[in-house]
Amino acid sequence: MKNNKSDNNYSNDYLFYEILVRIFTALHVADLAKASMVCKAWNVASRAPVLWKTLDLNELGMDVPLRLYAWFGEHSSKKMTQILKYASSLGGENISCLIFNYYVYLTDEHLISIAERTPNLKRVVLPITGNISKIGIEIAMRSWGGIESITVTEMFNNANFLNAVGKYCKNIVSLKFTCLFEQYHAEAIVNYTPNLRTLSIRHFLVSMRGLCHVLNSLEHLEVVNLCHCLITDLLEGSFQDYSIEDLRERVDFSCELIICKENSCLRCTNRLRNDRGRPSYENMEDIWREDEIESLAH
Repeated sequence: MKNNKSDNNYSNDYLFYEILVRIFTALHVADLAKASMVCKAWNVASRAPVLWKTLDLNELGMDVPLRLYAWFGEHSSKKMTQILKYASSLGGENISCLIFNYYVYLTDEHLISIAERTPNLKRVVLPITGNISKIGIEIAMRSWGGIESITVTEMFNNANFLNAVGKYCKNIVSLKFTCLFEQYHAEAIVNYTPNLRTLSIRHFLVSMRGLCHVLNSLEHLEVVNLCHCLITDLLEGSFQDYSIEDLRERVDFSCELIICKENSCLRCTNRLRNDRGRPSYENMEDIWREDEIESLAH
């Protein structure tokens, strides 16, 4: 009789747990952190691994204007630090994908706080603005030694970041650049990510020499996304633009190349009409979020 009663209690507790977890899947990160403080049962449910495979900070449930540098300030910075600490406390080692909010002004404190608490991270999508030191980058990349996929933004478009990736991150198989792709980028990824399989460069100027170097050197490369890109190089003081046909003539590659449909891409038409490759900040979030390679979109 006691066993039956015990079994029933266990069954009811488990059912209650499952219901809570299902409800919690609809909550924002900030709301989930609040729910975890209601009672012990809610705290246990809020730590369910299924809730923390991906930590997506795009929807924080906070009343902050959605514009660049809107998060630049002491109050916003403290709120972000608090959210990251709560989320990593609940999800911690279960978090395998981290997508930063596009508008977050990232600091060393933010980056180090989340990096040290998410040792099993496999993918990170970085924000576009912030102030990160060389030390901050080193600590984060060392903590994320097992990372496999990175979306690189203009803020991390520097030698410090690429060197840290090469030093600590040996398992990179996927990279997305939402910034200019120059010769030194190509040299870095050839040297530091020899097992790269997927590369996406969206809506920015791309160095022809750099692209040729990548296609010639990375033997494991399976797919390269060049949608909305302008392939160019500086020759004798002026820019020379190149077509995909020019690229094919210079490089014999076996990987899949994803490109825009000729003369029918409105984004490329508008870009060429305006400013040779750099999109307006109003369009940057879509460029950062979307991708023709499904695994790199979010």
